[in-house]
Amino acid sequence: MRLIVGALCLLHAAAFQAPTTLRPRSHALQATCTPAEAKQVIELAKKAIARDGSVKDALGSLQKVENVLGAGSPAAGSVSVSFAASFRRQGNPFKLMSGETKVANRGKQVCQIKARADKGKLTQCAIQGSGGWGRTLNVKC
Repeated sequence: MRLIVGALCLLHAAAFQAPTTLRPRSHALQATCTPAEAKQVIELAKKAIARDGSVKDALGSLQKVENVLGAGSPAAGSVSVSFAASFRRQGNPFKLMSGETKVANRGKQVCQIKARADKGKLTQCAIQGSGGWGRTLNVKC
């Protein structure tokens, strides 16, 4: 009986040990792009956003790029960039008691923008108003 219990304990312990040989790790190349390539995609995205009237109606006008969140090259000749940009939307004009007309300023909203260009041409551009948890606007490219 002791022999059977001892053999079962050895088998049980062997089942939970790490393998003695490790598989070699594959060395994949990182998909990187230069800062100049990322800046070119950002400029293409800014031009596309300025042309698209539905974006201006929904968010207002693009004020400035706040920061670049990430950039890379998912395929040969392709560059993807994720960045944050601020939009400012103007309200309706109203008259003060002095007769002066002012425009209500609604403040700014910072949105995350994901853009992709293939061989120097913008193919995708999407604006996420609340970090991806809200509405996403697809920009016409």
